[in-house]
Amino acid sequence: MRPQSRLRSDEAVTILSKDSSKRAKRAWALPVGMGYRIYLEARFLSMLSIGLCISLTGALCNNEWLYLLSSAFVSAALLGAIIPFLVLTFVKFDYALPEEVLASDQAAVIVKLKKSKVLGPLSGLVPVKWLRLNIDAARRGKDGTSFEAIYPPEPVLIDSLDGESWYEFPTPNLQRGVYKFNGIELSTCFPLGITWWSRRFAIKDKKNVLITVYPRHYPVSGNFMTELRGVSSTMGLSSALSAVTHQSTSFRSVREFRTGDSLRHIHWALTAKAGEILVKEFDQETLPVFNLLLNLRANWRNREQFELAVSTMFSLCHLGYSMGQVPNLFLNPPMNSSQLKPLLFDIPSGLNPGLDLYAEVLARVEPVSVRSESKRVGVDKEIAEVELELDESLIEIDYFERDLLTLLPSGDSVVKYNPDQGDVVCYPIDLAIVPEGWDYEDPIEDKRGVGAMVNFDKLRPKKGGDTNIKHLLGPDSGQVIGKIDWIKDLEAL
Repeated sequence: MRPQSRLRSDEAVTILSKDSSKRAKRAWALPVGMGYRIYLEARFLSMLSIGLCISLTGALCNNEWLYLLSSAFVSAALLGAIIPFLVLTFVKFDYALPEEVLASDQAAVIVKLKKSKVLGPLSGLVPVKWLRLNIDAARRGKDGTSFEAIYPPEPVLIDSLDGESWYEFPTPNLQRGVYKFNGIELSTCFPLGITWWSRRFAIKDKKNVLITVYPRHYPVSGNFMTELRGVSSTMGLSSALSAVTHQSTSFRSVREFRTGDSLRHIHWALTAKAGEILVKEFDQETLPVFNLLLNLRANWRNREQFELAVSTMFSLCHLGYSMGQVPNLFLNPPMNSSQLKPLLFDIPSGLNPGLDLYAEVLARVEPVSVRSESKRVGVDKEIAEVELELDESLIEIDYFERDLLTLLPSGDSVVKYNPDQGDVVCYPIDLAIVPEGWDYEDPIEDKRGVGAMVNFDKLRPKKGGDTNIKHLLGPDSGQVIGKIDWIKDLEAL
């Protein structure tokens, strides 16, 4: 599907000045239904008034020539109002949207206009010319309900339409997020230029109107993984208790004794000191694993710092999958919370849990403020009726076996040199391990000795009954195992 025409000034498509659109706005707009709207300007009313005055003068003078002149004015006004309506009636519309777009890339909305021949040979009596085209595509705002137009307000002029034509409209460099194509609006005053008609082509299929711009991911070396705990199985990490690797003399660390551990690996000296059975871990017997937490309620300084955090999270997801670790991605607030529902309600159904789902989630997330949450009055009816079909494992966090990694915004700023942009001010972030039991005053363990499950919206309340806002904001400290000043630091992380 290749377009026959592009948005260029040297072809059949040109950009009109702002004055033409302003003139249309000053007209008296009357909606007539089915997406049609008529703009009655002063010249149309003036022609009708002049025709009426000439007709009255002809009646007083009993002059048939004045009647004929009056009929000419009225006929011109009516034809100038009817023919543009017929021109727009003969136009059919179709479109094509890009499937995958990455942040900072351009996309292209392709529009097909076709002249219909419903009147057969008589259709040639009504040529389709001088169409003014407006593209309605917008980016969804941070609250999930507002939209911001991405195309300039200047309309595009198509001087002639014969048969079928494709037009490609490139967008500016798009930011990460969700963009919605609402349709186009065609208007014309051809051929007499007396009355403007416009027709809005709405999109009936609401499922294929979104352009999702995904975050970029970059190679990560994984040097930070030496600070992580590991599991003893390398076969899909299906069981943490199955030792499938050979023994090694390279001592790594100690951990609590679990059922199935060899008694030969008990570290008796540390067991006696700690009062609980501790066993040795060896390098070849363990594979570092991790889960990820993106704290949307953190104190992100600006858009650049948050975008760096999103790209880092997606890069770490790819690192885990490339090593066969299958990391889980968690959000604060949880993915099924009311705060994120306006952002995540339109995630495509049927996605496989993993990178596909994470890409859709990370393309939509935005910073969340606790204060703004309390002021939220509701969501649209369309959003309220949607139930998020998300795996329960993506809602609550289990600290058992895996370290939980999060990104902490730093208050520092550094200057880096970019060959394309020169000196760039960067806002670093820290990669940290979230301590177990951070959301309680003391670490809590259940009867099995497994770390407590965490649901950010169901944290332990204060004695007065109010939710602890400090805990609601998510973890703000931990063992820092890496620092990212800008996106190019990910390669050495």
